[in-house]
Amino acid sequence: MKVSKITHKLAAAVTAGVLTTQATQGFAVNFSNVTTNIQAGTSNFPNLISSVAYIGGIGLGVAGIFKLKQHVDNPGQHAMKDGLVRLGAGGGLLSLPYITSAMVGTVGTGGQAAMPTFSAATGG
Repeated sequence: MKVSKITHKLAAAVTAGVLTTQATQGFAVNFSNVTTNIQAGTSNFPNLISSVAYIGGIGLGVAGIFKLKQHVDNPGQHAMKDGLVRLGAGGGLLSLPYITSAMVGTVGTGGQAAMPTFSAATGG
């Protein structure tokens, strides 16, 4: 018990030391810097979601095939719906990156929207 308390204290001290020795350039000074840091930090988030969706879809597809094999071997103990649900969910996860890219392409161009300009001559 005593060793674990010492280990926790040592880990906390190392973490605090690492955090205090980091450069301060990453800290935001104003709202513009905050938004720039958020955009830079989340730029790879869609790739992460796509990777997780692909891995999950493949995993559910394989699990669905095994469940269907169990149903074929012993239909009384294993329902067919379990395998079909896993196959459907796996297909949905595999198609998620394509659907999200189509939605982004439909909703916007991915860039900044053009703001209307008004001049005094038009009365706007």
